[in-house]
Amino acid sequence: MRFWLRFGMLIGALVLGASGHAADKEATPPGSIDDLDRQLAELFKAGKVPGASVVLIENGQITFEKGYGFADVAKQIPATAQTPFRAGSISKGLTAIGVMALVERGRLELDAPLHSIAPEIHFSNPWEQTDPVRLVHLLEHTTGWPDISTRVLSKDEAAWSTLQGILFTSPEFTSRWRPGMFPVYNNAGPAVAGYAMEKVTGQAFEDYMRATVLVPMGMRGADFSLTPALAASIAKSYGPDGTPTPYQNIVLKPAGSLVVSAHELAQLARFYIGRGSLDGRQILRPESVARIEHAESNLAAKFGFGNGYGLGNTPIADSGITFRGHDGSIDSFTSVLGYTMRNGSGYVLMANGGEGVDFGAPAAHLIQAWLTRGLPLNPPPTVPLSDAEMQKYAGFYRTITPSNDLMRPYAAMFGVSRVAVKQGKLVVGGKDFLSTGQHGFRRFDRSEATVAFVEQDGQVFKINATSAQQKVGLWYMVGLWLLGAILVLGLLVGFVLLIPWLIACQRGRLAGRGGLHFRLLPLVAIAAFAVTLALPLLAISNSGSTSVQQLAGIGCYSLLVLACSGLYPLLALTGMVSTVRNRAAPPLVRAYVGLSSLALAAVAVYAATIGWLPLRTWAL
Repeated sequence: MRFWLRFGMLIGALVLGASGHAADKEATPPGSIDDLDRQLAELFKAGKVPGASVVLIENGQITFEKGYGFADVAKQIPATAQTPFRAGSISKGLTAIGVMALVERGRLELDAPLHSIAPEIHFSNPWEQTDPVRLVHLLEHTTGWPDISTRVLSKDEAAWSTLQGILFTSPEFTSRWRPGMFPVYNNAGPAVAGYAMEKVTGQAFEDYMRATVLVPMGMRGADFSLTPALAASIAKSYGPDGTPTPYQNIVLKPAGSLVVSAHELAQLARFYIGRGSLDGRQILRPESVARIEHAESNLAAKFGFGNGYGLGNTPIADSGITFRGHDGSIDSFTSVLGYTMRNGSGYVLMANGGEGVDFGAPAAHLIQAWLTRGLPLNPPPTVPLSDAEMQKYAGFYRTITPSNDLMRPYAAMFGVSRVAVKQGKLVVGGKDFLSTGQHGFRRFDRSEATVAFVEQDGQVFKINATSAQQKVGLWYMVGLWLLGAILVLGLLVGFVLLIPWLIACQRGRLAGRGGLHFRLLPLVAIAAFAVTLALPLLAISNSGSTSVQQLAGIGCYSLLVLACSGLYPLLALTGMVSTVRNRAAPPLVRAYVGLSSLALAAVAVYAATIGWLPLRTWAL
């Protein structure tokens, strides 16, 4: 459920430079399983992870499972492969399997409009007449809806039904672009799909999933609710400072509430590897599993690029052979499930906090390298494209799919990238990308295409599994750089000259030269703007639920953000007016105050258009 928070914190994901959270160094497999075991233990220790579970699958069978550290630090209860953890967004994969089971029976259709399935769910889609929100959009994150706000993210209601959670969230269901255009991660969509299952079966989501998916897959101990048995055995989770994180009963259960052990979660990886068959039980047809793995409802897919976010199933970006699966984060738990059909291997990693585990690199990177040891990359053939053909893709790109309005400024600042053409290749984020077709490109050290370039209505877009960028002119980048440079320079000048100004003021030398307050206007205003940007980031980068509550509730933290978000525009306006009126100040001082204030005023205008002026974090 906190995927969008962590996702927003990773600039690499925003810029799509490597088309995912990739480990850039060469994948060197450990020398033996004992070597892998030792390296994982060292990684968990270095990351201050209290407890973790690891399960490895080779040729479709579990070959290694082990716990590391403690499930309960205070009671010194060891973590094992049988210890239940929270799986977070890996839940979405199981929800999609539940939907596909009904699709196979003819009781649901992926292309069915949402309004025909559940007319009681209210949402806003300006294109509904021609491009309605469909069931497939809910599962492939292509509704265009923003991800859930801190208001929903922090809600804790154990007794709420699936419908109650959706109705509480539904005021946020607004398509920001035509459904089926761009993928952007959204926790509400799978939850609404879960309610669609309730509508056609007449069963509660948890009951249907237990009978149709969990038990047939051999996950009898797992559940989407915290049953008494799970409550007695679930690992405790811990924030970065080592304090326990309370269990939160999220209101969108189909999106992230699964509680399961690593041993049982491994059955999901085996299910994918077995093409819907598990220990002799055919749960889904192979073609249904293939559909789960194939993105079909976004703009890139319409141009033949299907290696995106499918039905609760996505590529796990790394160097080397492509794995698919999903990751998850909730409370202070983190998890990842990955598998590859190249040799029928897979893995599950689950941890209960600390500083967290970077599953892209190095933990999962190590495991993926081990599981694919000795396998050649075997990429698809490179399709020769001339530099002239690829030149239309060259240029600067900006992110157009921020997860929600809380993340929009960060996407605007950091979500830019450059694409260049060099000797028959595209260079993205400093990495060479080779063409696998007219629109798909793979990084030189990966086995499959991970990014697509497409044209629509005279615009060029760069799309990966969970985000998209639009090509922009050089003017956009120059304006962004110039604005940033003025603000940074203004802050530096203010800090460097602060002491000399204070001394000059004390000696009375500024009385006839504009005064001290005039000179301090940019410094105070930029500082207020910096606090406005920094405090939300500090909160959402923390893995515990308390930090999110700081943004979701009205209190000291959120009110400080509110105050600073209103202060810097007022100071910017004051600075612009004072620059015109204050003729006594030296020209350089007036230029410093005027330019800094003008830059902040431009920022304030942008902030006003996205709901950041004033910034009420509890509403975003």
